[in-house]
Amino acid sequence: MAREHNFLLGQGERLASEVPIRKAGGTKELPYDLSTAKSRIAQCLARVEAQIANLPDDACPRGEAVAIVTLHPRFLSKSDYPSELFTAVGLRAVGSRSRTVRPDRWGVEKHGEEAVTEDIFVAGAKSAFHRWAASVQGWTGKTRGAADLSHIEDLAAFDAMSKLRGIPDGTEGVLLEVVLHNSGADDVVLDFIRYAQAHRAEPLIARRRDVQGLTFLPVRVDPRYAVDVARFSFVRVARGMPTLRPFRPNLLRGAAGFDVNLPTDAPVDAVNRAAIFDGGLPVLARAALASWATLVEPAGLSLPVPAFEEHGLGVTTAFLFGPLQAGQAPSAPLCPVDHVRVLDDKTGSPSDPEYFDVLDRIVSHLDKNLGLYSFVNISLGPALAVDDDEVTLWTAALDKRFAHGRCVATVAAGNDGELDAATGLNRVQPPADGVNVLSVGAADRRGSVWQRAAYSCIGPGRCPGVVKPDGLAFGGSSHEPFGVLTPQLRGGAMEGTSFAAPFALRSAASIVAQLGTRLAPLAVRSLLVHRAQSEVGDDWKQVGWGRFESDPLQLVTCDDDEALVVFQGELPVGEHLRAPIPISNVHLLGDIMLSATLVIAPEVDPEHPGAYTRSGLEVAFRPHSGKYPKPRHGKRSLHAKTRSFFSATLLYGEPETVLREDGHKWEPCLHHEATLRATSLSEPCFDIYYHHRESGMKAADPRPIPYAFVVSVKAPKVPDLYDRVVRAYANVLVPLQPQTRIQLRT
Repeated sequence: MAREHNFLLGQGERLASEVPIRKAGGTKELPYDLSTAKSRIAQCLARVEAQIANLPDDACPRGEAVAIVTLHPRFLSKSDYPSELFTAVGLRAVGSRSRTVRPDRWGVEKHGEEAVTEDIFVAGAKSAFHRWAASVQGWTGKTRGAADLSHIEDLAAFDAMSKLRGIPDGTEGVLLEVVLHNSGADDVVLDFIRYAQAHRAEPLIARRRDVQGLTFLPVRVDPRYAVDVARFSFVRVARGMPTLRPFRPNLLRGAAGFDVNLPTDAPVDAVNRAAIFDGGLPVLARAALASWATLVEPAGLSLPVPAFEEHGLGVTTAFLFGPLQAGQAPSAPLCPVDHVRVLDDKTGSPSDPEYFDVLDRIVSHLDKNLGLYSFVNISLGPALAVDDDEVTLWTAALDKRFAHGRCVATVAAGNDGELDAATGLNRVQPPADGVNVLSVGAADRRGSVWQRAAYSCIGPGRCPGVVKPDGLAFGGSSHEPFGVLTPQLRGGAMEGTSFAAPFALRSAASIVAQLGTRLAPLAVRSLLVHRAQSEVGDDWKQVGWGRFESDPLQLVTCDDDEALVVFQGELPVGEHLRAPIPISNVHLLGDIMLSATLVIAPEVDPEHPGAYTRSGLEVAFRPHSGKYPKPRHGKRSLHAKTRSFFSATLLYGEPETVLREDGHKWEPCLHHEATLRATSLSEPCFDIYYHHRESGMKAADPRPIPYAFVVSVKAPKVPDLYDRVVRAYANVLVPLQPQTRIQLRT
């Protein structure tokens, strides 16, 4: 059977079922006994109390201060969260961040020297810190919160100097972005505004933006007095105001233009729609692309800039047609596009915090058009590398809107891949660090031999969300430029992740154009990751999960010796979802290549970068139904033996403790492939457990979350595997036969 008739198998969720699995428990060996813990905390509190006492009264709204509680790296799980302790001493958590520590004691024999842990920002009245300091030495094992003391590695005041990041030089006023823990109370922000005005700073009140527990506020101040601004207790960070990343040079030098004969076809899919947020479209191009692209200009936008329009045109045609080539007629667009212009002639001026304005236009348009777009592309963002400790306004605002996976959103990874690697300046740029977007870097060629384009930013992303970029797409290079339409309606040669991102989005649109609504956006995203091409030895920090497949046929079909099944639905709360690999009734031989991809789109807590995602995944792979773990206490397990599949070591090549002890279970995208012997498989399955938290603690009211799970089996010694699986599961699995065939023009 030819591959073009081996369609993906859908409705795998019909095979899935909820199963109760008792989780192993037990107490942990403590690094510090209660007596030692009390002594350590008392010493820390004495220092904290002294430093808090030196803060000016107006820096402590309502008489409150903020300190930092550092958890021991073995006590990072939500069940170990010291909420009982905080309640007992009258403090509350307002945020957190990751930190690498070298504990004084581990409490276990086998351990590393350092590990990633979590700093928790706690707020409370100065008197609460005083009472805790005065009483802690008298605590007993029965004192409320005493059990949590052994979970704490350090306790310190939040020093103002440590809050300053990238403050510009000079003696005149510069613009800072101040991020506040708003503590859920508006008066904290109002008190800061009064404080800043009293300390020679000018907060731009109209530019204030709130995202959950954080407030982002531009403040103009002489750099010499920036530390005074940071002395306010609830300031989390004060940094030089980020600017938008510059576009790469418009046309590659020496590249000659070429004639382009645009198609006359209507969009293949007239039902779904894409939004591209960029610099606009030149006048001639608007008319030429009118059958497929509509220019949208938000209210209050100023005049367009030709260079921005040229970039916007290149990004739009990358989605509509893919890379243009001389002498080749472009393929028909897959769906209509709204090009939303978010840049104007004020963008980039010293007096305008473009970082806020451009994002405002994006989120405002998304909020006003909920459910309108199946696809979104953003090829612009702040000119700064991802920060492990802080989430930017761009990332927080967009992750919030793309939670639950109602559309496929691609974001360009950034073009600073050639900057200094030692300082991390070459890492992906916001909002490409978002967990609910597909972050796209650039490959240098379209053919079978390719690598990351040198300019393309690399990973890792933040943990969770460590695999960033998610993958690469062709973005052009001096070896093979990316052909786009120019304002003169000719073909031009460009390069950049700006064009790779919409090209990857075109692949997503090709899946939907062929299969319609039978695959939810989460499943489309899972399929793109699953079909990404990578070679053994590829560094995931360079290429993510691999180079995204651009051939529409390859995305929706299987080889004769392969079966790919899509599961989609909701993960239950408190139970495991068992997803069987549908080969139980199929005879296998030789080596079996098993590949699986699991994706969710969680809500996020931007004030807790180390505990950013509210939902996570824990997956157990059970390859053989007849093999069980050794009996414990004379009882055999009810469930078959597990084997590592989605572990951090297998996925990233390094142990979880290098990242964070429990960090891997909060990753929203898991993908791995392994080669197994056919004899090691008997009724294999994956047991998927959905974890939930809120602000790093147990979630009060967790709800089921949408998921997409793609699993494929390839057996080279079973040349008709696809047919065998289709016959064996004829009444359950459904071949997803395309409703439309997309022809690639050559």
